[in-house]
Amino acid sequence: MKQINYIAVIKEKGSNRQWTELVSDLVVDNMTNLQHAKFIIKRFNQSLRKGEVKRKVIRVRNTTKRARIKHDWQKTSLVTERGGFDKYKCSNCPATGKRYGLVTFVTPDKNFTIYCT
Repeated sequence: MKQINYIAVIKEKGSNRQWTELVSDLVVDNMTNLQHAKFIIKRFNQSLRKGEVKRKVIRVRNTTKRARIKHDWQKTSLVTERGGFDKYKCSNCPATGKRYGLVTFVTPDKNFTIYCT
């Protein structure tokens, strides 16, 4: 079993009414979020009562949080650059950063975060 979490945009067939639903469920097989949403809506549509309107899935967005991985910094500059810093690149993602002076940590450049993406 695995936990899935997603936001689904649902629409009534034949009308402009649409809404979002936050879904969190346990599934046994390797069902994707989109397959799960379509399965739920198919079951709903098969059990309609008189006057109820069929629904369909418009789109699905994953909300499961990924594990945060720390950068694995590798030095790319052979010598200290002007300004007193060394250039680094992460081996896990495209992030770059600089280490100033003799400190032990690398500061990621503005375009990148503290964790790998």
